[in-house]
Amino acid sequence: MPPSTPSIRALASTTVKALDADAAHAGRIGGYLVVWGDAAQRDLHGEYFSPGTDLGLDWYPRRPVLYQHGLDGALGPDIIGQIEVMQPDDVGVWVEAQLDLRNRWAKNVLDLVYRQALGWSSGSLPHLVEVAADGHITRWPIVEASLTPTPAEPRYTDAVTVKAAFAALGLSPDRLDAPVPAASAPDSPSVTEPTGGIMTDQTLPTGIKRLPAAQPTPQRAPTIAVRSRYAQLDAVDMAFMHTWLSRSGQWTPSTAFMRELADKTYQAVAQGDLDAAAVRELPIKSDELMHTTNETLGQEWVPDVWSSELWRKARAENVVLPLFRVIEMPSNPFELPISGTDPTVYFVGETTDEDDLSLATANANPIPDSTIGSGSVTLTAKKLALRVGFSAELVEDAVIPLISLYREQALRVMADAIDNVLLNGDTVTAATGNINSDDAAPTAKSKYLAFDGLRKLALAQHTKDADGAPSVALLRTTRFLMPGRYALRPKDCAWIVDGSTYAALLSDTSLATVDKFGPYASVINGEIAKVDGVPVLVSSEMPLTQADGKADSTGNTLGQGVCVYRPGWVVGYRRRVAATMSYLPYYDAYQMVATVRLAFAPFDNDVASVLYNITV
Repeated sequence: MPPSTPSIRALASTTVKALDADAAHAGRIGGYLVVWGDAAQRDLHGEYFSPGTDLGLDWYPRRPVLYQHGLDGALGPDIIGQIEVMQPDDVGVWVEAQLDLRNRWAKNVLDLVYRQALGWSSGSLPHLVEVAADGHITRWPIVEASLTPTPAEPRYTDAVTVKAAFAALGLSPDRLDAPVPAASAPDSPSVTEPTGGIMTDQTLPTGIKRLPAAQPTPQRAPTIAVRSRYAQLDAVDMAFMHTWLSRSGQWTPSTAFMRELADKTYQAVAQGDLDAAAVRELPIKSDELMHTTNETLGQEWVPDVWSSELWRKARAENVVLPLFRVIEMPSNPFELPISGTDPTVYFVGETTDEDDLSLATANANPIPDSTIGSGSVTLTAKKLALRVGFSAELVEDAVIPLISLYREQALRVMADAIDNVLLNGDTVTAATGNINSDDAAPTAKSKYLAFDGLRKLALAQHTKDADGAPSVALLRTTRFLMPGRYALRPKDCAWIVDGSTYAALLSDTSLATVDKFGPYASVINGEIAKVDGVPVLVSSEMPLTQADGKADSTGNTLGQGVCVYRPGWVVGYRRRVAATMSYLPYYDAYQMVATVRLAFAPFDNDVASVLYNITV
C-alpha cells in the first residue's frame, strides 16, 4: 500500500499515482500519456498535441513501459511493464499499464509512483515526427511510454494506480476483474490488449476518464513570448548571465528566464551549435528540465553551458588547436605511449629441415626474429588563467546589453591564449634567447612560458632563411627540411603564417594567375587554400620578428611561416576551459575566473620546419 505521507513530491499536475488497492492488482497504473493542447496551451518546448495529431495508436499491438525513456544511467532501456489500454478522449490519450513486479527496478519505480513523484511521457521515432511551424505536432507515432519525474506536458499527465483511485473516488473496482471482451475495431484508434481484445469506449471503465478531475488543477504553464527582454541573448549568453548574477545572492532567475534558457539550449544542441555533453539534463520531449513552479531544477547545469562553449569554440574556430590530436590526461604528468622502431621484414626460403622448427638453437629458424620498438611522450599540464572584475553598479545599470560583449570577450581571449602558447611557447627565462623576447628577459607569468611550442622546435631544428619575399619555391624547400616520411604526406601537414606573409603570398605569380593555379588562383578567390596540397592558415597569434626569426620588444618587421606535421604533435588537457563567477560583498564587485590546464608535446624533433626573415 502507498505510504500515508510521501517523502518525495512532484507537482500535483504531473504526479503518477497507483491504482492498485490490493495485491491482486499490484503494479497497475494509469493516466494521460498525451494531453491535447492548442496555441495557447503548449508544452515546455512550445509545442502541442491536438485530436488531429497522428499518434499511430493502431501501429503496434503492445508498447513497452520504460523509465526516463531508457536514458537513466542505472536502469537503461530495461522494460519495466507494458501498456494494456490506450484510449483517446476529449482530454487526451488515457493509458493503463501493468508493471512487471518481477523486475526489481519496476518495484522501485512503483515506490516512486506511490510517492506521487512520476508522470507520463511519450516516446516516438525522430524521423517520423512532424511539427508545424506554429508548434502543432502533426505526427508523433507513439512507440513507448515512460515514467519520468519531469514530463514534457505538465497538465494532467499523472500516472495513477487504477484500483486505489477507484477506491478513492468511491467507485466499484469489480469491473477491473472482469475479462475484456473482444470487439470490432472502434471508430477511434485503439490498441489491442495482451489477450487480443480491443478496448473500446464501451468496455473502458467509465470512472477512469474522470480520475484527473479529482486531482488539483494546475495553473497553466507560462508561454515564452516571441519577444522578451532576453530575446537578443543566446543560450550561452543567458547561462553566462545566470552564472554571473546568481552569485550575488540578490538575483534569482525567474521561471520565465529558466524556461527560455532551456528552450534556447535545446535548440542550440539540436542544431549542433552547442556541445550536448555540457547539458546532460537538457530537456527533450521525454525528459523535461523545467516544471512550472520549480525555479531551481536544472540550474546545476547552467554554468556548464557557457564553460563548455569556451572549449567548443576554441576547437571549432581557432586556427592552431584544431590541427592536432587532443587527449584527456588521466594524470599529471602523463606518459603517452607512441610507436617506435619498426620490425624488420626478411626474405626467407622454404622450411625444409626439422631443425628449422626449433626456437632454442640460435640462427636455426629460417625467419629471423625482430622487435617492435616503443616509446612515450611525457605530457605535463600547465595552467592558463584570466581574472576579470565587474562592479555591482555595472550589473545594476546595464547588465543585459553587456552580457554578450563580456562573455564573448572572455571566450575569445582564452581561446586566443591557447593558440598563442601552442604556437609561441618557449620556457627560456634568460635575458636573451626566448623567441618571443630575444632582447630582454620575458615578463613574469607571460603565457608563452608554459611550454615549448611549434616555433621553438622549428627554429631549433629545421630552418630556411627567406631573405626576401615569400614564394612557392621557398615554401616547398622549407617543407622538405622535414624527413620525407613527414614531408611527403601533404594532407597531414599545414602551413601557419602571419597576416603580412599571407598578404605577400597572394601576389606570388605561381599562385595568383589562372594559367598557373587554375580556378584556385588567388586573383579569383582572394585566398590561398593550399600550396602543393598543404593548407595555408593565417593566425593572428603568429608575430612579426627580427631577421633571426625571434621577436624583440621593438622593431619586428619580418614575417615567417611554420610547416607542421600534424600527427607528430599531441595536445593533452587535464582540465578543459572552466569558468566561474564569484560575488565579493566586501568589495561589492564580481570576479570572473577562467582557467585551463593543458600540455603540448611533439613525438620527435623533426615534425616542424620554419621559413623566416620574410620581407613583407
